[in-house]
Amino acid sequence: MTNQTQLSTFNFEESSIRVVSINNEPWFIAKDVCEAIGIDNNRKALLALDDDEKGVTLSNTLGGMQEMNIISESGMYTLILRCRDAVKKGSIPHRFRKWVTAEVLPQIRKTGKYEKVSTTVDDRTGLRDAVNMLVSKKGLLYSDAYQLVHHRFNVKSIEELSKEQLPQAVEYVHRVILEGELIDPSVLQLSKNSQHLETTLKIMVELYGYCLHAYEMQEKLSQYPALIEEINTKIGGQYLHNLKHPLEQVMTKAKHFIRSNSEKLTLIKAVDHLLN
Repeated sequence: MTNQTQLSTFNFEESSIRVVSINNEPWFIAKDVCEAIGIDNNRKALLALDDDEKGVTLSNTLGGMQEMNIISESGMYTLILRCRDAVKKGSIPHRFRKWVTAEVLPQIRKTGKYEKVSTTVDDRTGLRDAVNMLVSKKGLLYSDAYQLVHHRFNVKSIEELSKEQLPQAVEYVHRVILEGELIDPSVLQLSKNSQHLETTLKIMVELYGYCLHAYEMQEKLSQYPALIEEINTKIGGQYLHNLKHPLEQVMTKAKHFIRSNSEKLTLIKAVDHLLN
């Protein structure tokens, strides 16, 4: 499948979804969709789709350009409907379907790519003033203060807040200043384990580095077919196989874990500062 014209990436909760535009129609990277809606075996899931609902495209990965399975809009709906609780309001498949159909697809069809509509600098003046007061009163770093807001409204930055959310964010910051109200109790519980989380993240980053070296070694070995054949004959082909797609999938999950928990650690440190 060819004629790829645009690659967009958007975030659904903690998952990244890549979309390619082919002949002016959106096609989704199958692995991304499956991970987002909780399908463990994406290869098996693809077998259930019609031929015109799936295809292959090239994507830039850790090891360079790789073939990636993609699914059409129709294929995406088929996968969602095969999920447990697909029509149950509030379930992950239901939230994913509603979000894609109500927000992502209309934007792609209108502009050719996904861009979440954001507020203006002037719109956010009140929130910036509230954060300035929080920093002054509680002695927080600005990054830590904003992290509290990000967590409360499940956004990556204040630019993602809607106009309806901005006054809520201002009110929330004022409550933190005046009443000491912070965030949900789960984060307070996390703060008790912050040292353990920090140690875990350091180990994960180190392991990720070793995995990347192993992946790169496998890529370099692919340039020597005779050597690969000898390795497969003498010690077994499963070892080099595991250094390719299985390792890439694990590294992708590890990268998501590191990113999301690094944000949690920043949040925990902000909470600890306010409590102490």
